[in-house]
Amino acid sequence: MRTVEWIDHAAAAFEAALAELIGERSPDLDPAEAGRRAALKAVAGTLWTDAVGPFYDTEGVMSLLGGVSKQAVHDRVRRHRLLALRTGSGRLVYPAAQFDEDRVVDGLGAALTLLAPDDTEAWMVASWLTTADPALHGATPLDALRSGQNDDVMDAARQVAATLRG
Repeated sequence: MRTVEWIDHAAAAFEAALAELIGERSPDLDPAEAGRRAALKAVAGTLWTDAVGPFYDTEGVMSLLGGVSKQAVHDRVRRHRLLALRTGSGRLVYPAAQFDEDRVVDGLGAALTLLAPDDTEAWMVASWLTTADPALHGATPLDALRSGQNDDVMDAARQVAATLRG
């Protein structure tokens, strides 16, 4: 289906669902803002997957790391050795990009310790880790770690941490 057709179908379904939900009432909300929010909510997961890449669930990470326990996975997250992202439904997912086969990318824990992301900042940190960074000569922080540029990544992480704590 072409993009324009997809948008037309989605808009028609949104309009029908909205009419059913509100009936004759007129909500105290700007209609343009309501539409913008609905569109963002509808595609946010896809946009984040496109930006950050695929994700593992907790069971997938347990298996990937050699059958460690759920508590061991959560302990690694708590100690900033593994990045977990909380979805809108409260579920934890783990960006696949942070793994090299059956282990976490070397040096990632040190960067995460500097950044110490909370649930809301973790998404921004995931985006930073997978986006080309001019301070790293156009490499993503994860690729720079993979190529041994740990000091450069730590410098960049300090700058990001300062921005987050701003």
